[in-house]
Amino acid sequence: MNSLHQNEYGFFQVNPIPSQLELEEYYSNKYYQAPIVATYSKHYNEEELRLTKIAAEVANFVLRNNSSNSNLTLFDIGCGEGFFMSFLEQLGWSVHGTDYSEAGINAQNPQLFQKVTVGNAEIDIKNRIAEGQKFKLVNLGNILEHVPDPIYFIRIIKKLIDTDGILRIVVPNDTSELQVLLKSLGKSNDEWFCAPDHLSYFNFNSLTNFITKEGFNVIESYGDFPIEMFLLNDYSNYYKIKESGPQAHLSRVKLMNFVRDQGLDIYIEWSKILAKSKLSRSCIIYCKIS
Repeated sequence: MNSLHQNEYGFFQVNPIPSQLELEEYYSNKYYQAPIVATYSKHYNEEELRLTKIAAEVANFVLRNNSSNSNLTLFDIGCGEGFFMSFLEQLGWSVHGTDYSEAGINAQNPQLFQKVTVGNAEIDIKNRIAEGQKFKLVNLGNILEHVPDPIYFIRIIKKLIDTDGILRIVVPNDTSELQVLLKSLGKSNDEWFCAPDHLSYFNFNSLTNFITKEGFNVIESYGDFPIEMFLLNDYSNYYKIKESGPQAHLSRVKLMNFVRDQGLDIYIEWSKILAKSKLSRSCIIYCKIS
């Protein structure tokens, strides 16, 4: 039976942590090969794909406004199906990625396969460090919550970031203030806890505290659609009424695209407010080495 304990950085971790071998077997077999997986899909409509394009647009905006426009190189750790890589490449970036599985990239963006290293990300990272490689943007999109030792992982990734480069981190906003409220109202019961998929649980405060203590300055914090607001309504609570989940997802997709249609500047301001209010489903931060 797994339990959670809060570490000295303020975020929570599963106890005990599975071995690296157990995790490699789990992820290499699950996300793309499994017949039913919530995180990945064989087909995406244009509105869903646009959300990843928006994420790439925001990343491009942040980088071009906070670092030099030379050497626009991306290293996407846990690149999955490669959509973030693909959209940044369309914006003029040189892209590179690594992932445990080749199934996702082959299925969705096979043109990028030669730019992706398949296997243990830590080995690939260390090889790139040994070769002296540096990147303008290192992306950890929903990866940090999965690794057995986030502290060590951040420390080695730090060596890959260019002098004026940026680290982008996206993690679920778990152990959040909204989740505490939902549980107190009887609307949820810690359904966000999902070991061994997620081994660490961050919110905006603990993520910022962690990354700051590891020698980074957070330059931007963004949020995304607070899908957990549907849990406040008994008729749209997707934990209690499973069939309402797809409609909640559809609402998320349509509203985020609607806000982007008002302009990238409006979308960015909206995202910042979500982060400040801590209502976001995800914590999205951009940081530089101090």
